[in-house]
Amino acid sequence: MTADELPEGTPVRMPYADEPDQPAQEPRRFYRLRAPHVEKASVPVTVRVTPDADLYVAVGSGRRRMYLTPNEAWALWRCLSEAVASTGEPPEWIRVHVTPTHR
Repeated sequence: MTADELPEGTPVRMPYADEPDQPAQEPRRFYRLRAPHVEKASVPVTVRVTPDADLYVAVGSGRRRMYLTPNEAWALWRCLSEAVASTGEPPEWIRVHVTPTHR
């Protein structure tokens, strides 16, 4: 069937039309929180989540950095949460919602 045989009003894609835009990849997200420090300024803690990549964890202005697979991150979360919970009640400053940013 050719374009002149189609019923009137049927949309026809011209061969020279631009390809449709590909859906934009979800941007990476950053989760940040500053931990108070007794002797100096607070210490930044950042986790970067990039689609289809390992998580990136940085503590203290990037001096301590680590890449983790999602499974490693879950294992760390579980071990760390149990270990930290054994030290006592959580401090008030930790009771905040951490909103992701794109930069």
